Amino acid sequence: MKHLFRLLVFLFLALPSVSAVSADQLDSNIAVARSSLKDFALISCLIAIDPGSSLANDLALSKRAFSFAGKGHYMIMQDEYTLEMTHDPYYETVVLMLQEAQKFIGIMKSGEISQSYGCFQVYHSQTFDAFIATQDEYILPN
Repeated sequence: MKHLFRLLVFLFLALPSVSAVSADQLDSNIAVARSSLKDFALISCLIAIDPGSSLANDLALSKRAFSFAGKGHYMIMQDEYTLEMTHDPYYETVVLMLQEAQKFIGIMKSGEISQSYGCFQVYHSQTFDAFIATQDEYILPN
């Protein structure tokens, strides 16, 4: 009886810490997934500035690593019968990034315009972070 009591006390004390670790792990997985989706969109935005450049070609290789086919963290949803894509977090995020980046024009003192300025402004915006969080339901399980 004494051993049973000790076992119950141990389980009572140990189980909350096990679930806390799981919650921390879950939070970490979500943070990593969100960061990779943001990076994917930023790379896409930078490529759109000069798609034929050698830098764009190099960035395209990195972009593949963040995609679903690479080491991506998000599911692309398809209709199981028609195989029509019903939701692609990568596509949706890039579309939003490109639209929002156009609102931020970086005009230099010299009069030159920086298109990349808009990409970085969106990347660090609360609006973009909020959108990224709406994609959490598509995160792949570990």
